[in-house]
Amino acid sequence: MIDFHSHILPNIDDGSRSYEESKIILSEAKNAGFDKVISTSHYALNCFETPEYKREDLIEELNSEKGLPTIILGSEIFLNYTIVDLLKEYKASTINKTNYVLFELPLRHQFPNLKITINKLKENNYIPILAHPERYSISHKKFDFLLELKDMGVIFQANYGSILGMYGFGAKLTVKKMFKNNLVDLLGSDVHRPNSIYPNIEKALDKISRISTPSQLDDMTCNTAESILRGEYL
Repeated sequence: MIDFHSHILPNIDDGSRSYEESKIILSEAKNAGFDKVISTSHYALNCFETPEYKREDLIEELNSEKGLPTIILGSEIFLNYTIVDLLKEYKASTINKTNYVLFELPLRHQFPNLKITINKLKENNYIPILAHPERYSISHKKFDFLLELKDMGVIFQANYGSILGMYGFGAKLTVKKMFKNNLVDLLGSDVHRPNSIYPNIEKALDKISRISTPSQLDDMTCNTAESILRGEYL
């Protein structure tokens, strides 16, 4: 399986706090069945701004460790109006140096001119992936919001923990509806700490399998991510 969303690089954002903690988290990922983990450290202006080359150095060092999943470059970019510039200047990162871009929104309020910003990404040949759409309050209040983004070609990455209620009832209810409507394209742990989500992956997969077909589950956990890593159009 491929974990499409993680915060496993040490001392980069609000995720792993040390190199040793990163190794522990990655060992848990291996035990949970992941052979690849995409490192999507936060990139947020005036908060988390570690450039690509520094994150690549950390990934190379961790990938030299034996018996751990392969780490792949990415970012979780807090959406802003300069996102295209950040990508072109190699500050924030696409997924595995493809045209795919993982971004997040404010959890509690709407992002002004969201559709204009998404279209700007697309005009510059980037393919937008929205991180954990089930967690945003607007998704809880207005499910059509997600349908509108899907119609624009936005890819959806849901968190394993949402189906377990780790982000509250609204996220759990919304992600269930997303699974039932076949709106989830990718799954990620969004791991930040040891002994958090990875020990619960089996439980999450069991719940997801009850409302998704085996083929859909294979796509969400592996096949779609593999296509993205190769830079293929979905």
